[in-house]
Amino acid sequence: MSNDPSIVPIARLRGEFACASTELRFLNQQGDAILRDLRRALALCSLFYVGFGVADILALGWRGAIPSILARLTWPLLAFLGLRHAQRAPMLAKGAFQAASVCTALGMCSYAVVVVNRPGDILLHGMSISLMSVVTLIFIPNRLVNALAIALGSSVGILLLGWYQHMVSTRHLISMSLLILFANLFGAIAANRHARLWREQYLTQQVLTNLSIRDPLTGCFNRRHLNAALLDGELARARRYRLHLSLIMCDLDGFKKINDTHGHHAGDELLRAFAELLRSMTREPVDTVVRYGGEEFLIILPETTLDGAVELAERVRVAFAQLAVECGGATLSTTASFGVVGADFARHQAVTPHALIAEADQLMYDAKHGGRNQVRGRQLGQNGGEFAQRAA
Repeated sequence: MSNDPSIVPIARLRGEFACASTELRFLNQQGDAILRDLRRALALCSLFYVGFGVADILALGWRGAIPSILARLTWPLLAFLGLRHAQRAPMLAKGAFQAASVCTALGMCSYAVVVVNRPGDILLHGMSISLMSVVTLIFIPNRLVNALAIALGSSVGILLLGWYQHMVSTRHLISMSLLILFANLFGAIAANRHARLWREQYLTQQVLTNLSIRDPLTGCFNRRHLNAALLDGELARARRYRLHLSLIMCDLDGFKKINDTHGHHAGDELLRAFAELLRSMTREPVDTVVRYGGEEFLIILPETTLDGAVELAERVRVAFAQLAVECGGATLSTTASFGVVGADFARHQAVTPHALIAEADQLMYDAKHGGRNQVRGRQLGQNGGEFAQRAA
C-alpha cells in the first residue's frame, strides 16, 4: 500500500472515501468532533421544534393541540436517548450516525401527526418540511446516504398526505411539491460538498503528517517520529499487558563502496529495495520499520519473542543476500548485518527505549565485526546467551 494518502479517492456521490479502511480511520479520528456536533445540533433542533408548538396552540387551542405537542416532545426525548447511545458506542462516529438516523427518522414521523391535526396549513407544513430536510442533510452529522433517505422519505410522505387531503388548490400543491423537492436537492448537493471538503482537509493533514514522520526516500518512519512517540508507545503497551517486545537493527554491508563505485543514485535504489523488502516481510500495521539513519534500519516487533525476531531477521538476511537491483546498466547486490534484542515485560518492567536500541545497535556491530552477513541476538536482562547465525 502506498504511504501517500493524497491518492486516496473520494466517492463522487456518497462523499466518503472509496477505501473502507481509510473511511474507518477518518471516522475514528473525527469521532469526538462528530459527537460534539451531534449534541449541539440535536439540542438546537429540539428547542426550535418544541418551540413551534406555540403555532399548534394558536391554531388548535390547548386541548386540540395536545396530540401535536406530545408528538413534538418526542424529539428531545429521542435526542437524549440517542446521545446516550452514541456516547456508549464502541465507535463514537458510528454510534453518532445511528443516533442521528433514529432521531431524524422518528422526528419526521412525529411531524406527520402535526400535519394530520392541522390539514388547512399544508403550505406552511411544506415550508417546514423543506427546512427540516435541509437541516437533516446539512446540520445534523450523519452519513449522506442515511440523511438523504430520511429527508426524501419524509418529504414524499408529507407530499402524499398533502395531495390526499387536497385542502388547497392544485396550483399551490404543485408549487409546494417543487419547493420540497428542490430543498432536498440543494440540501443533498451542499451536504455532499461539505462531506468531500471535510475529507479533503483530512487528507491534507495526513499528507503533512506523513511528511513530518516519514523518510522521503524509503517511505519508512523516520528517527524523529521514533524518538517522539513511536517506541515509547510500544513500550508502554508492552508494560501494561506484560508482553514480549523485540527490536531488529539492520545495516547494509559495504554500502559506502557501492556509493563510491556506482554513485549515490545507485545507493538510493538499493536502500529503497531494502526498505521495500523489510515492509513486505513484516506485519502491517503491527510491526514498524524505521530508517534509523544512513543505511541503518530499525524494526519494532510488538508481541514477538526473541526467537521469533531472530527467525524474521534470518529470513530477511537470506532474501536480501539473493536480491539483485538493476540500476543504470549495473546489477547491485550486497548483504546486511542484524542485531536482535528481545525483552519480556512479564519479567522485566524497567526497560527503557535507550537500553533496547543500544543493545540492538551493539549486537549489530558485533555481527559486523564478526564477518558481516550475520544475525546476532540476545535477550535483554541476561548476561549470557548471545548467539549468532550466519550464512554458510
